Amino acid sequence: YFKGVTVNEETMPKNAKIFVVDDSDIIRTSVRECLEKDGHMISAEAVSLEEAVKKIDYVFHEGITVAIIDGSLSPPGSTFKAEGREISLILRNKIPHIKIISLSSHLADWGDKNLVKSAETLSRLGRIVEDI
Repeated sequence: YFKGVTVNEETMPKNAKIFVVDDSDIIRTSVRECLEKDGHMISAEAVSLEEAVKKIDYVFHEGITVAIIDGSLSPPGSTFKAEGREISLILRNKIPHIKIISLSSHLADWGDKNLVKSAETLSRLGRIVEDI
């Protein structure tokens, strides 16, 4: 069980539809390339808290099964804000069974899987999505 939802093979994220939230064009492109080569599909993207919140109904209606979320969507050099955590809480409220991967410069504690951004992590991202 995952928050009252029975997870079976049909709902597991093999060839997942994915929602990516990151303010960096380079990271979003890298995530897309790594996941698409493993057969996954980026179905929605957002670059800010506000944009992510606006897309949550779309994420729900499209049956997106995985969200990969940056911990802070603030410009480099600014004060760290926890927008990623906030987005994950809103997603969980609307879509309790969605799997959430935090992909941030700092290790988070709010995802089903918490990852620190690195080339090695990105190269394994497709397998990580399949394993959560």
